[in-house]
Amino acid sequence: MRASANLGSETVSVAPGSTVAVPVTVRNSGDTVEAYRIEVLGETAEWARVEPADVTIYPAGSETVTVTFAPPRSARVAAGERPFGVRVVPSEHPDATVVQEGLLTVEPFQEVTTQLQPGSRSGIKQARYRIDTDNHGNVAEDVAFAAVDGTDQVTFALRPPVAIIGNGTRAETSLTVRARRWHWWGPPREFPFTAEAKPEGGRVLAMEGVFVQKPIISAGLLKLLAALLALLLALLALWFGLVRPAVKSAAKEAVDQNTAQERAAQEAELATTPPDPAPAATTAAPSGGSGQQGGGTGDGGGTGATGNGQGEQFSAAITFRTNKSGSAERSYTVPQGQTFLLTDFLVDNVQGDEGTLRVTANGVPVVTYALENFRNQDYHSVTPIRVPAGAKISMLVSCRTPGTPANASPATQCRESLYLNGLMIKTKKTTSDD
Repeated sequence: MRASANLGSETVSVAPGSTVAVPVTVRNSGDTVEAYRIEVLGETAEWARVEPADVTIYPAGSETVTVTFAPPRSARVAAGERPFGVRVVPSEHPDATVVQEGLLTVEPFQEVTTQLQPGSRSGIKQARYRIDTDNHGNVAEDVAFAAVDGTDQVTFALRPPVAIIGNGTRAETSLTVRARRWHWWGPPREFPFTAEAKPEGGRVLAMEGVFVQKPIISAGLLKLLAALLALLLALLALWFGLVRPAVKSAAKEAVDQNTAQERAAQEAELATTPPDPAPAATTAAPSGGSGQQGGGTGDGGGTGATGNGQGEQFSAAITFRTNKSGSAERSYTVPQGQTFLLTDFLVDNVQGDEGTLRVTANGVPVVTYALENFRNQDYHSVTPIRVPAGAKISMLVSCRTPGTPANASPATQCRESLYLNGLMIKTKKTTSDD
């Protein structure tokens, strides 16, 4: 044997970011001067250093070299035991290479950082945040999350509440902050809160955040409503003060003109008709013929019309529920012998569902709404929509996401209503005299 090697310690440990030195004694067992190259084998060779790496030893002599291990403080170097080897290679007799083995333990270290994204967010009822948790240590971490506020005016929902984060990885946790009460009007209200991440065996990491609750009726909306009200009052004043009197005056003039023309035509016809020379016909007319003509005219006026031209005020309601990601349709059918004149209707989305709603009359689409754009919406028709007997007024709802009723938990089904209003006219069959 040309060489031998002995480790000063076969089992050593080192903290990431620091160093540990292991002395290695190399002996020349041959009878000639020999040069040796010392190398480190295994995973630890990446961050190991040998000083000196080459030595020359006389026969029966020995030299001590130092192997220094310096693992970086990085999540890429996981904590745990790693075997290593020190190889001594004689330059003249490489076949006499020897390897001495040892065990190096990399000690664990913890380094967890968190961040709340964003730090402030606004909403009418709730807002969502994200907690980014990075594990820069070299061991996996069990981290529990919580959130607290000092006013007890909001509630919190964390998904997931506990996460196992491997070394060198990131975990994202969803945080939902919900106000306990609605804020109807006034300036926005701020609710500061603290989100906490608690690594097992480590210190609690706190993150400050703010939820800004906006009013349902904002100042801008109040101004818009006031402006619309003022415009409506101005239009009403214009109608009753100028337009309506002018329309009534024009209608009266037209009626007077038609009456004058008919009277002039009758007078002209009487002026051109010769007098009847037979006195008997003149005396017979009041007793027989004239009375029969009057009776015939009366009967014709009573039976010739197909409807009475008037109707009764009528209203109906359609309300039903729809499963999530499904659709459903409900209808109102006009009874036989009647005609419905639809003048206005109201659609109601009381839960704030998301999806689409379509109203049809006699198979013809009237309106299509996106549910998320309204809570209730009314529709007025200048010209009534005529729906004959046996025809249907239908509401088709496609439910994408059920909403949340006021002061209640989120719904599992969409719920919509359709309220109809108009005139219901009875239809009569036309008859004729024999």
